[in-house]
Amino acid sequence: MLISFLGQAIGFLIFIGVIVLIVKSTKLHPEQFELMDGEEIIKNVKGDYWQKTLGQETQNSGEFAFTNKRVMFRSMFQWFGGLNITISYNEIVSVEKANVKGIMPVAFIINIVNGESYKFAIMKRDIYIDLINSIIQKTKEENAQAQ
Repeated sequence: MLISFLGQAIGFLIFIGVIVLIVKSTKLHPEQFELMDGEEIIKNVKGDYWQKTLGQETQNSGEFAFTNKRVMFRSMFQWFGGLNITISYNEIVSVEKANVKGIMPVAFIINIVNGESYKFAIMKRDIYIDLINSIIQKTKEENAQAQ
C-alpha cells in the first residue's frame, strides 16, 4: 500500500511539473535577456530560428527581444547550452522575406556583413521586418548627423 501511494505521489508531482513547464513556456520572459547600458526592449515575442544542419532545416523555438540596439533570440531550452543569437543593427546588410518549409510565409532572413544569414519565423513577420528596417534607418541618420 505504501509503494502504491508513493508511486501515485511521484506520478502526480511529475504531472504538476509538466503543467508548470507548459505554462512557463507560454509566457514571455524579457528578464532573460542581458541588456547593454542604454538598451531597452521595444518588442518581445515568441518565434523560431531555423538552422541549416546537414542540408536540412531544424526548428529552434524560443523568444525574441527586439531592442533599440540589437535583435536577440534565445531558445526555449537552455539546459544544454541553449541557443543564443545576438545581431547588432549595424551588422545587418538586408532583411528579406522567406517561407518555412517552402510554403508558410512567416519567415524572414537577416543577412549580415560577414556573409552569415539567419532565418527567423514569427507570425505577422512584416511588423518585425518594418521594425528592423526603421531602426537601421534611424541609426544611419543619427550616425550621419553625428559626423
